[in-house]
Amino acid sequence: MQILQVLLVEDDRSAALDVEMLLDEMGLKLASLKDNAVDALQYIYDEQPDLIILDLELKGDKSGLDIANEINHLRIPIIFTTSFKDKTTFEQTKSTYSFGYLVKPFNKLSLQSTIEQAVKVLFPEDELEGPGENELTIMPDMVLVKHVNMLYPVRYDNILFIQGEGNYCSIHTIQRKYLLKAPLKKMLEAMPPSEFAPIHKSFIVRLDKVESIDVGSGKLVVGKETLPLGRNFKNSFLSRFNQLK
Repeated sequence: MQILQVLLVEDDRSAALDVEMLLDEMGLKLASLKDNAVDALQYIYDEQPDLIILDLELKGDKSGLDIANEINHLRIPIIFTTSFKDKTTFEQTKSTYSFGYLVKPFNKLSLQSTIEQAVKVLFPEDELEGPGENELTIMPDMVLVKHVNMLYPVRYDNILFIQGEGNYCSIHTIQRKYLLKAPLKKMLEAMPPSEFAPIHKSFIVRLDKVESIDVGSGKLVVGKETLPLGRNFKNSFLSRFNQLK
């Protein structure tokens, strides 16, 4: 199984320990544990975990479902956990980026099979692994993506944004997505700095494709996607548009 950055949001310490032990048996480690919505949301926006295991019944003003709805635009796979067999809530989770709904207490097999479904989305084997792995060639006005024996020219002016996923990244264009074995740092170094800028540790955008910027909530729209604007990137990014901070 891939090395994942897993966030657990759980306010029951006993239940949290159970999940942590199950993950440990699977060879996975928690990146972080949060017991409330405020800290969880802050961590999610700052760190962009690969996967979130989210308790639906959190104490406080916001439930797990509230968190999931708020971060839906980030497209981070979520596995919901709950102590109740509530059909209404289950139906509501379907509108989120949910990959599972586990009723406590659940076992290792249930958790592992659900996580593996999310891994298939995060790291599609047919495009990212093995002899057919994509290769990248940088050119003055485009990148060439090679997959098996096919070459795909991707012009810079056709790129919307680039998303980093560990040692891999995905180039998002209007037409499709290209997955590559290349860290986001390498892509940033290769892209023309006058045309591209980082907005988050996991995202680079093409400046002329940005349609709107919500400075207050730290989000921006590129094409049909809403992306996070990280706190550490906000000032330098806005300066590219000569905006007042």
